[in-house]
Amino acid sequence: MLNCDQIYFGTLATKIKLAHTLYNRHGKTLLANPTISDQLAGLTKLSMSLAEKMAALDMGPCCSQCASRANGGCCSAYMANETDAILLLINLLQGREVARQREDDIECMFLNSETGCTLSPKPMFCLNYNCRHILAQDPALLTSLATATGDILRGQTDLEQSILNLL
Repeated sequence: MLNCDQIYFGTLATKIKLAHTLYNRHGKTLLANPTISDQLAGLTKLSMSLAEKMAALDMGPCCSQCASRANGGCCSAYMANETDAILLLINLLQGREVARQREDDIECMFLNSETGCTLSPKPMFCLNYNCRHILAQDPALLTSLATATGDILRGQTDLEQSILNLL
């Protein structure tokens, strides 16, 4: 039986291990569940839509450049721990790699220096954080970004609840 401490409050290494354990034990069953597969497909579409909005704001180069600097940006080791085992499980169900990308304890362990963040979906903080560079963009584009982010967060929450109900 799962408990909240395991899912939400353990170390990141513990959460990653739990996500892989859950995937190995329940992955095929979860992927065969029509509700879960529909929600995963919907979340993938929402993620693609958000990626388009982020590209319109030129956030990829801006965020990657900032995150690659020492102590740069929001992609810190502290923030990496804001994820939970179920969100990592969702990444595994989507075929994403869920593994340490860096050995330092300064930047986010999911930040790959060549490709950026390896997670999709991402923790709530990562989706909601807008630094001054982002906030300086066109307000109409920011509204579109906020709407897309809200849609993803709702989709992630619904999917996490469906998974928890089945586990």
